[in-house]
Amino acid sequence: MSHTPIQPDEPERAQQRRNQVLDAASECFRRNGFHGCSMAQLAKESGMSVGHIYHYFANKEAIIDAIVKRDLRECLDAIDQLMQKRKQLTDWPLDIAEHVDNALNFKNAALQFEILAEAARNPKVAEIVHEAHLHARTKVSELIAMGSPKPLTPEMLGNKVEVIGALFDGLMVRAIRYPEINKAALIEMMQSTMRHILDA
Repeated sequence: MSHTPIQPDEPERAQQRRNQVLDAASECFRRNGFHGCSMAQLAKESGMSVGHIYHYFANKEAIIDAIVKRDLRECLDAIDQLMQKRKQLTDWPLDIAEHVDNALNFKNAALQFEILAEAARNPKVAEIVHEAHLHARTKVSELIAMGSPKPLTPEMLGNKVEVIGALFDGLMVRAIRYPEINKAALIEMMQSTMRHILDA
């Protein structure tokens, strides 16, 4: 299938259209699964024609790639904001409330698990997810190393990053299994746990 290239003089409009597709795809993938969401359904969800969607994305894998990269940009931007504050490492847990809330968002969690499930079956999607994870992991490592009051060996730093990652991955599981969870109490407990991990 041939695609009409995006004209250089319409980058803002093109990005709006891309985001329109990504928002619709996120909802469709979450609700119906990656394979259960047809291009026809995606077209209906986005209010665009199938041909118009192919104008911006070659296939559904390219849409997943864009969703993952958009999430990654948001993650890296959040880490950059913490770095710019130049706080002591022990103060940073106070800033995690929004991130805990995002991890406990049912729709966000459902979409992430659908992408991970597809990554387990599809090597191309697995590569997309793995590359994004490495970028985020590197940035989190820089954040912890920058704010640590004591020197950290690569092993110590890696262990802290993995435990923090496991905690937030676990929150997404709880969002699915127990959506009635007390978020305020959990945020307070996460702040205490994070302090312990960062101080260790």
